Amino acid sequence: MDGTVHLSSMIHGMLAAGVWQDRRGANLLDGGCPYYGTYETADGGHMAVGALEPRFYAEFLRLLGVEDQAGAHADVTRWPALRARVTARFASRTREEWTAVFDGSDACVAPVLSLREAPHHPHLAARSTFTGHGGITQPAPAPRFSATPTTIRTGPARPGADTDDVARDWDVPRLLSPPPNPQ
Repeated sequence: MDGTVHLSSMIHGMLAAGVWQDRRGANLLDGGCPYYGTYETADGGHMAVGALEPRFYAEFLRLLGVEDQAGAHADVTRWPALRARVTARFASRTREEWTAVFDGSDACVAPVLSLREAPHHPHLAARSTFTGHGGITQPAPAPRFSATPTTIRTGPARPGADTDDVARDWDVPRLLSPPPNPQ
């Protein structure tokens, strides 16, 4: 809990400064901003948008084909109309088509990948973000340092795989399989 609260320090500072509203979906980083969020594509996929800075926002609008919305960046009253336009545009093509449109750009737009797709994404594969052990793909240890490489020693735990060991360690005999005979 303490770590999670610490991660919200910036938001608490923004609240104290009067630039954060204490309600969901009304702020720059909580889904309220139409150029920082996710959008469904024609095939049911999704694209993530994070075009916060003006130059990224301009590139985002240009590639999306809604350059006429340039003034909506800082005008919160225009955000609902901008969201409607962006939603409609993303719904007009597949995730793969939009990925090709934004690929290599500075628009800060990327496809939302499934857990099975993510390890195969070129960027994540090049960084060795995922690793395999025992035929199971899982996130690689992080952070990674060249002087102290890490390895995966075991695969992820399977539900119930270690119940007996844990039950013995914690002295909870009724969880043992099979449970001990009462004397």
